[in-house]
Amino acid sequence: MAKREIDYAFKSYVLKEHSDLLQQAKTSSLVDYALYQLNENGIVMHVLKQEDNKLLTSGDLFSYCVLNGLQEEYEECCRINHASYYRTQRLKQRIESMLLNGQCLFLTLTFNDDTLQRTTQKERRTAVSRYLKQFNCRYVANIDFGKENGREHYHAVINCGSVCFDSWRKFGNINAERIRNKDLKADKTKLAKYICKLSNHAIKETTKRSSLIYSR
Repeated sequence: MAKREIDYAFKSYVLKEHSDLLQQAKTSSLVDYALYQLNENGIVMHVLKQEDNKLLTSGDLFSYCVLNGLQEEYEECCRINHASYYRTQRLKQRIESMLLNGQCLFLTLTFNDDTLQRTTQKERRTAVSRYLKQFNCRYVANIDFGKENGREHYHAVINCGSVCFDSWRKFGNINAERIRNKDLKADKTKLAKYICKLSNHAIKETTKRSSLIYSR
């Protein structure tokens, strides 16, 4: 079966204009699973205990969207949620492996005004990749933008105990936080979800989705 070509413009539109539907689609999938657990195993999941009585199964939500001309938007929401789920699982496994195999740091790499003015986004991405590669260890990183000012920066998890700050100073500033291995489960889950969230950033109508930067 041929791989479906992603319509990045439509995906960007759905993420921007239909965030409520995106969450409803995610919740309806959880309701489906909760009803299965209730009927097959007698387990009452928390989602079924909500008092608002507005829980919809995937079938109910799909029917509503068809009646209101939102079928394509609903289907795109399902694709986004499906991809996000599996991307999160892959990231969890990768970060867990990194944490189990030594010390890790969480880095925030920012750019000074000069770098932002004289370089393209692609060149800055290359600079981040080259900076991380020099430490000869595993890493995963992605672009992010400040909520208040939209300023571009990068976050990274890197599988080492220390990094050289000086080699990044020509581009901007760097902040490093040590990830505590004693709370491994909490760390890997929090970081995986955070990085997965970052992977949905920078989806523009005129450019392809920004992908994560991985070590080989």
